[in-house]
Amino acid sequence: MRELKRKPWVYLLSAALLFGMVFTAVPSQADPPLQMRISLVNLPGDILVDGAEWMGKKITEYSNGSIVPKVYHSGVLSGTNGAAEIEMTQQGTIQLEITSSAYLDNMVPQTSVVSLPFMFKSLDQEIAFADAKPPILDEIGKRLETKNLKVIAWWPRGFRQLTNSKQPVRNLQDLKDMRIRVQTSKIYTDVMNALGAKPVPMAVGEVYNALQLKTIDGQENAETVIFANKYMEVQKYLSIWDYATDFEVVMVNLPWWNKLTPQQRSVLERVAKESVQFEAGLVKKDVKERREFLTTKGGMQMNVVDAQAREAMKKAVEPVWQTYTRIYGQKFVDDFKAAVNKY
Repeated sequence: MRELKRKPWVYLLSAALLFGMVFTAVPSQADPPLQMRISLVNLPGDILVDGAEWMGKKITEYSNGSIVPKVYHSGVLSGTNGAAEIEMTQQGTIQLEITSSAYLDNMVPQTSVVSLPFMFKSLDQEIAFADAKPPILDEIGKRLETKNLKVIAWWPRGFRQLTNSKQPVRNLQDLKDMRIRVQTSKIYTDVMNALGAKPVPMAVGEVYNALQLKTIDGQENAETVIFANKYMEVQKYLSIWDYATDFEVVMVNLPWWNKLTPQQRSVLERVAKESVQFEAGLVKKDVKERREFLTTKGGMQMNVVDAQAREAMKKAVEPVWQTYTRIYGQKFVDDFKAAVNKY
């Protein structure tokens, strides 16, 4: 039988079909999701943990699952050591860290300018300032970039209130010689010394036991921290004095950030911007609800420091302002105060 002669197009079709079968048999694989760690030392019940978990969900949502964050709260990655968490973020072990501005002043002193006593007049002013993210905050952020850290948001924290186990604090005399735990940031030590108290720098993980054993008399923190750490179990008095605040700095490892695609950075920037108002809403709600809990179910006795006593306290801390103005620079402090007073 005579063999039929095939036309060239038949061979081309056969090759095309074979090529398609080969590539159908081996499915294409998309890039795996980008894994990232979000870390903080705060405990559940603290609004910072709520904010971190909200960020994680929004990053996953806005990236359509191409970025998958995992939140590590309670300092599980660092043994509750805030300084260690910052170092881990600098090294890239942690991709995103949420920490107090006061913990960063050992590398960039200007970060603690927000904690100068009586800098902010109200919670609304603090929230408006953080949400606007004025250029003076970007100036601090640029200094942190030299330390491998990039700030993507500043969260309002609310004012730091005072608790103790001895007596209500209504004036400077009530504070005299009281042993108060402060953050491991020199500005808080200097402020307490100026107010006549005896500051005791201490990591947050050690505070409850120290209060329970009466190694210290009291501590100062936002209402959400007092609640989350259950200080009402070992403290009787809560004094509302709105004397200082610190911002929570949301920052990422800079080399990691630089390796992200423009789309990935856009997702994180969007979430960071939206997170400020989310956290602000939590702060406002939390101040009211936590005070109510601490003084009812928590059994604490609350007093509000009056305007006259606050004025005396402001006068007492003037040397602290002078000292830190020299450290930060007169122009920087003037620019910061001017930016705050716009809100």
